[in-house]
Amino acid sequence: MDLTNTQNIISKLKEVKKQNELTLPRILDMIEANGDYLSMTTLRRVFAANSEQEDSFNYDKTIRPIANVLLLQEEYAPEGSGSNTENEALKAVLKFKNEEIESLQRQLELIREMYEARIDFLIDQIRKKDKRMDEKDEIINRLMAKVL
Repeated sequence: MDLTNTQNIISKLKEVKKQNELTLPRILDMIEANGDYLSMTTLRRVFAANSEQEDSFNYDKTIRPIANVLLLQEEYAPEGSGSNTENEALKAVLKFKNEEIESLQRQLELIREMYEARIDFLIDQIRKKDKRMDEKDEIINRLMAKVL
């Protein structure tokens, strides 16, 4: 059975949890202390039996916060679970995915700033057009008053 990177990471997370005898509330506290948030329900789903076969986990929102505290922190990094090369490969995959996510977040921030600037420009244009329309309405009202 060939596991994808995410499935392999979930398997490693389960191994680390078991080896270090970590409880779900303890893992949840570690995740929150690391500045992330997961619900207890989601955490239970990740550590449920055969959860590595599930394709519904969002790496960025679900797996990354857990991996950051269990696989990337030296205190809980797996030692005897597989070869050192395998562990280093998993760490490299995690770091690569995290860097990729951060890069995409920076790109999205730039796009958001560009759209905000465009919206501000268009709002200014609408204000100018409204002002000109008000001036025209005023001129029309004065002309109508003189004609009548």
